[in-house]
Amino acid sequence: MKGPTHIVGGLAAATFTANILSVPNQEPMIFYGAALFGAIIPDICHPRSMIGRTVPLLSNLLSKMFGHRSITHSLLFIFLIYFGLEQFEFRGSYDLQLGIVVGVISHILLDLLTPQGTKLFYPIKSNIRIPFYVKTGSIIGETSVMAILIVMTIYLLVV
Repeated sequence: MKGPTHIVGGLAAATFTANILSVPNQEPMIFYGAALFGAIIPDICHPRSMIGRTVPLLSNLLSKMFGHRSITHSLLFIFLIYFGLEQFEFRGSYDLQLGIVVGVISHILLDLLTPQGTKLFYPIKSNIRIPFYVKTGSIIGETSVMAILIVMTIYLLVV
């Protein structure tokens, strides 16, 4: 999936988490902002991604060390982010941690919808994908996924 689809996915996941799971947010701006940021973090291993172009040195290093859709698209990465952010304590730290984790999870779930899938169980090298998938960057596929996410988000905001 492309960056804009991941951003909409992060917003949808944050809205789902806040409304359906009744997660109390003390600082909604931190939570939603963190979810949007978390939704693009996994592509730091791709030098031409939105975040990869922002931090090219780190992106190139991760790309050479691990490749795209490996460690940063895995359950291991989710746990590392979760426990790494758990070390911080300040007003809004819980919302920051939860938002980033929700965004990262949404990114990985969306990439499971692509033919390449992800190395979800990294360091195990096999790619995992959902049986029905959408080609990354395809106008019909990305637009369909984005439309579903937008409708879901609006529905959750209204309910």
